[in-house]
Amino acid sequence: MSEQLGHNVSAYANAVELAESVDALVIACPVEGHLSGLDAALEAGVPCLCEKPFVAAGDAELGLQRVEAFRDAGLMLAENCQWPYALSGFDTLYPGWRDQPVRSLTMRLSPAHPGRAMVEDSLSHVLSLLQALVPLSADADVRSVVQSNASPDATTNVVRFDVIGGIGNIAVELHLECCPRQPRPAWLAVNGARMDRELGEDYAISFVSVGGRVAKVQDPLGLLVYGFVANLRAKSSERINALDAIALRIRFYTSILAQL
Repeated sequence: MSEQLGHNVSAYANAVELAESVDALVIACPVEGHLSGLDAALEAGVPCLCEKPFVAAGDAELGLQRVEAFRDAGLMLAENCQWPYALSGFDTLYPGWRDQPVRSLTMRLSPAHPGRAMVEDSLSHVLSLLQALVPLSADADVRSVVQSNASPDATTNVVRFDVIGGIGNIAVELHLECCPRQPRPAWLAVNGARMDRELGEDYAISFVSVGGRVAKVQDPLGLLVYGFVANLRAKSSERINALDAIALRIRFYTSILAQL
């Protein structure tokens, strides 16, 4: 690993020891370890980038408590939801699309595991996209949640729900098909305008419209990580906005899963 990264890699006995030795903590473990990782970052007083989902649905209240703890400490906190950074592809493929009100959002993802895990692994992505597209208020809510396949062994599923609030009604669909190996198909559509992701050599990413037009984009994950570093120097008001977005995403995530 040290040779691959070009620098030494150290192992620590636990998250607390690791957090105390770094300038920012990245939580990249399974969701069951996220709370302890968040607590380690809080104890060490360092910013944190946490893998999605932020916490398991059953830990929603504890997750919201951690968000408030980061707020009180004035620490940067982010969730690893990179898809909003792919929206530049829409700017190339559908000029002027941002001038239209968003009435529908559809996304296709290909998680590795079937059943409910497929939904739990993917919801944060479509929710973060929705937040990037629409200025959701704190009183926004999710209604009419349904899924096409509730089987514990389901390898395909479609989750549908409506988001209501001051922004009007937005119809959201999350299309899922289990795909244990790369490349994993993915696409998204806003108001019916769709772009499909294509992966090239060295994970070069581009999006293709239905008509065949191509938009090359930078790796959204890389943009998220470098954006996280840049945001460490952001104004406190911008950090508060990021925390509000995580809190609303936790609430939506929990509500949708509870209604399935």
